Amino acid sequence: MALVGVAALIYRRRRPQGLASTVDYRTLKRDLGFFMACLTVALLLGLGAPKALQIPGAVVLVAAYAVYAAWTLRHSGTVESEEQLKPLIMHTTRSDPPAMSTVVLQLFVALGAIVDGAEIFVEQVLHVADSLNLEPLLLSLVLAPFATELPEKANSFFWVRDGKDSLALGNITGAMVFQSTLPVAIGLAFTSWELDRYSIVAGCLALAGGLLAILTLQVRRRFTGGAIVLWGLLYLAFVAYVVATA
Repeated sequence: MALVGVAALIYRRRRPQGLASTVDYRTLKRDLGFFMACLTVALLLGLGAPKALQIPGAVVLVAAYAVYAAWTLRHSGTVESEEQLKPLIMHTTRSDPPAMSTVVLQLFVALGAIVDGAEIFVEQVLHVADSLNLEPLLLSLVLAPFATELPEKANSFFWVRDGKDSLALGNITGAMVFQSTLPVAIGLAFTSWELDRYSIVAGCLALAGGLLAILTLQVRRRFTGGAIVLWGLLYLAFVAYVVATA
């Protein structure tokens, strides 16, 4: 949220709407509501809830994401002009539309590259931490999330620059809903799901950021300097907490 706010501030003269936020506010409110409700469930179940409650909690979160996905597919509509897709890398002829087999093949090759790249990244984080005599936990809590999220959120930065706020914020809020449901459900079902203090602090700060987004974008309907600063401070507060206690 801080990133898209900074982008709106930087490009306010280029954007046709300036600092105003041009999004479907019902969709924005729905996404943030789903996120905050599901994350609250995840945090509460991580405070020592018995496994007998965690398994049903996992089922509820999976069902919540299924409802969210179905609602989005049925009611999303056209909120922005269509983007011109680049040709597939594996579609060498470029003369005709690619075959579905080529599309599926490139999809699975890309997914494999993501998985292998994530494993390599984790290994290198451990090597860097060992070389600098740092706790791996410090880098995993601060560097890994920042490095993995920043490339994806760069899309939001460029969409805000072009005045496509629905795409920019949808990229963020959709990811927030996903991360608060399916990964949490896997954790609830297959791990002990006993959250440590870092997870609790991060979750509470994320809830505060979601509430701030609702108040700023739903009520004010524009990006404000104060909200941008507060979003940034929420992240910096987590970094400072990790550095001070890790």
